[in-house]
Amino acid sequence: MKGKQKRLNVERLWGERFEALPPREIIEFLSGRDVKGLPPCDERLIPYDLWGSRAHVLMLCRQGILSKRDGGKILRGLRTIEALHERGRFTLDPSKEDVHSNVESFLIQKLGIEYGGKVHTGRSRNDQVALDMRLYLRDEVLIFVERLLGLAEVLLKKADEHGSTPMPGYTHHQRATATTFGHLLLSFVAALERDVERFLHWFLLFNQNPLGAAAGYGTSFDLNRSLTSRLLGFDGPTENVLDPVTQRWEPEAELAYAAAVMMNHLSGLAQTLILLSTEEFGMVSLDDRHCSGSSIMPQKRNPDVLEVIKAKASYAQGILVSLLSVGKGLFAGYNRDTQWTKYWIMELVDESKSSLPVMTEVIRLLRVDRERMLDLARKGFIGATPLMEWIVRSGRLPMRKAKMVLERAVRHSERDGRGEITYEAFQKALRETGIEIPVTSRDLVTFQRPEWFLSQTRSVGTASERRVKEAIAFLRRRVGAGRNRCLRFKARIEKARGLTARMEKERRG
Repeated sequence: MKGKQKRLNVERLWGERFEALPPREIIEFLSGRDVKGLPPCDERLIPYDLWGSRAHVLMLCRQGILSKRDGGKILRGLRTIEALHERGRFTLDPSKEDVHSNVESFLIQKLGIEYGGKVHTGRSRNDQVALDMRLYLRDEVLIFVERLLGLAEVLLKKADEHGSTPMPGYTHHQRATATTFGHLLLSFVAALERDVERFLHWFLLFNQNPLGAAAGYGTSFDLNRSLTSRLLGFDGPTENVLDPVTQRWEPEAELAYAAAVMMNHLSGLAQTLILLSTEEFGMVSLDDRHCSGSSIMPQKRNPDVLEVIKAKASYAQGILVSLLSVGKGLFAGYNRDTQWTKYWIMELVDESKSSLPVMTEVIRLLRVDRERMLDLARKGFIGATPLMEWIVRSGRLPMRKAKMVLERAVRHSERDGRGEITYEAFQKALRETGIEIPVTSRDLVTFQRPEWFLSQTRSVGTASERRVKEAIAFLRRRVGAGRNRCLRFKARIEKARGLTARMEKERRG
């Protein structure tokens, strides 16, 4: 080839046929761990371990177990660690096993064992890790709830836009009867709203303070567990100190169950959108930013984002089973088996939580082909059931008799290559069954139309325009109530952080 060729840079092996390429966060979502590793689990627990240690020291000082001087030095040391951590300069030393040992070792090195060696008074790593994990899980629960509510709100907006957009409703992957795209989306909003309730229910079960359990059987020091509960934003201390140590897996499993069910809902929505976006269905189109191409086929535009969500749903179920399994045969007291619950739940949180904002953007940018939906809603004998129901009402026939007539009419029409029941086929079916029904050819056309059926569905929860609007209003109220509850929980946690800071300031003063 003559002439100077333009030099091309290739950052990825596809994309030239796309109007817009996926942003960085979508590329990271798709690549998973292919080119990026996970940080150590205890790095995430550093802020929680420091908060728990500050609350513990403040309580020890209030109880007279530590002197004001001792407590003040330890609290300043903990603040030093916090400042270093915020600047990325407090790193965990693997030789010191875990975050708890790293924090205490730092204090001993900085303050000397006479001061730093007192931070662990009346405490064990058993109740420390149970505390850290509950604080961590609590924050993650609220992130799940906020993201679920964000997705629900976008779905509600899209459902409102398409509350009267007819489309086929499916059973067994076959066209069954008419519905609307808005009605379909609302079914997923209802499921996600239950997910919000599951996550918020976690607080009722586990927003209790395990600190003070020590190794699992308490301590001879006169600890004030109610005070540390207030400082850490808990409803109160656990009623039994052995329970949170033995059942260390249970708060993790409860969150995992809520996440796994949520991921099943997202996976079902993903599969629905995948099918509806195929050329064979052609009812919706994903934005280019949520698709990827092929390394060899130039024409491909694959719904990889939705496929990744489906895979993450399977992953979440596997982790849930692991968490349940580790808790099934534990002897009373601490068991090292439960150390692995930390790894599993953090992986599950990472894999599941990231799916919510991605799906939110998929729905927000989704394009809907109303004409194609309506066209498909008029084919495949989709009006047979509404026609049968009209015959039952108008002809006062038993439903079973009417169904026999319509089944024969479908068979005869199908043989003629038609996609709806014809007047001739219907009359033939009447003659074969000996049943008389006064129906005109105009009736047959009218009562098989999706628009007519949708105008007749009057029951609560159905796809009529009125009922869809009612459902949208109801679900918006539910989503709003969930957001208010979430905000109250967040405010309570922030209030506890503020209380800890004020008590610490008073102690230093």
